Formats: sequence, structure tokens, C-alpha cells
Amino acid sequence: MTTQLLELEDLDARLRAAIHRPDRGPVLLTENGRPAYIVRELDDEDLSDELLEHDPKFLESIRQARQHISEGKGISLAEARAQYATEDES
Repeated sequence: MTTQLLELEDLDARLRAAIHRPDRGPVLLTENGRPAYIVRELDDEDLSDELLEHDPKFLESIRQARQHISEGKGISLAEARAQYATEDES
């Protein structure tokens, strides 16, 4: 899946108006009367989460990590903290 980029200026005037309302929450778009999409404002963290959630390389790394854990190849949180601790941590 690839992310599409559309400029607000290219959207229908009613959608632009709904998006720009100062008191708005998410905008629900329907298709044939059924909810189909939600448009909501993103902050930097939301954008990062959204991009990672659909990134094939990231999803593969999660799958591999889960497989290692199921095979008993994982380490505990305490071991990870000890392994990656820095000198300035208390």
C-alpha cells in the first residue's frame, strides 16, 4: 500500500470547509450512506505512527521479533536495560 498525497486546495469546497472549521473534530466521509473514511488533523507523532503502521519493513521487523520471542531467543526487559544502559542513567 502506498500513501497518496492530496493538497487541500485540490479537494471539494465542502470538504475544505469542513476541515477548516475552528470547532471541528474528525470529519466522517460516507459512501452510499455508510461510514467509509475519517479525516482528522495529525500532529507529528500521529503522522509517524500512521506511516510506521503501514510500512512493510517495520511490519516485517515486528514479525521477526515476535518469531524470535516465540522461539525463546528474546531477552527480558531487565537484560535489555542492562545491555543498553548509558552511564548517565540512574
